[in-house]
Amino acid sequence: MDLLRRAGRFFDRLTSVMLFLSGVIIIIDVALVAQDVIIRKSFNFTWAPLYEILTYSLVWMSFLGTAAIYRDDGHVKLDSFLQFLPQRARTLVNFVTSCAIVVLCLFLCFLTVRLTVRDYLNHFILASILNPPKWPIEIIIPIALFMLAIQAVRHAVRYYHAFRSPEPAEPGQVLNN
Repeated sequence: MDLLRRAGRFFDRLTSVMLFLSGVIIIIDVALVAQDVIIRKSFNFTWAPLYEILTYSLVWMSFLGTAAIYRDDGHVKLDSFLQFLPQRARTLVNFVTSCAIVVLCLFLCFLTVRLTVRDYLNHFILASILNPPKWPIEIIIPIALFMLAIQAVRHAVRYYHAFRSPEPAEPGQVLNN
C-alpha cells in the first residue's frame, strides 16, 4: 500500500510539473506574440516561422496540462444532469464514465504511439517553413493520453470505493481524499 501511495505522489508531482511546463509555454508564447506585434508595427517586419512555432507550442501546451486539470476536477462534466440523480447513482455514473475514459484514452494512446513510431521510422518531415520532423511535435499526445488514462483509473477506483461505502460521499469529496 505504501508503494501505491508513493507512486500516487510521484504521479501527482509529475502532472504538476507538466502543468508548470504548460504555463511556461504560455508565458513564452505571450512574450513572442507581443514582441512580434511590436516589431511588426514598428518596423513592418515579422518573422515568418513564428506562427509555426506557436502552433506546435499550442499542441504541447494543451496536452501537457490535461492530466493535471483532470486530476484537479477542472474538466467539463455533466453536473446539470447528475444533480437530479441520487448520490449513489451519481457515484455509479462517475465510476462508469471514468472506466469509459480509461478505455478511450488507452485506445487513443495505442493509435497515437503507433502513428508517432511510424513517423519516426519513416523520418516524416512536415512540409512547412521550418521543415521539422513530425514525431517530436506529436510525441506529447500519447504521453498525455497515457497520463489521462492513469488519472481516470485513479478516479474510477475512488468512485468504486465511494459507491461500495454505506453512504457515498459527494464526488468532490471522493477526489480530495
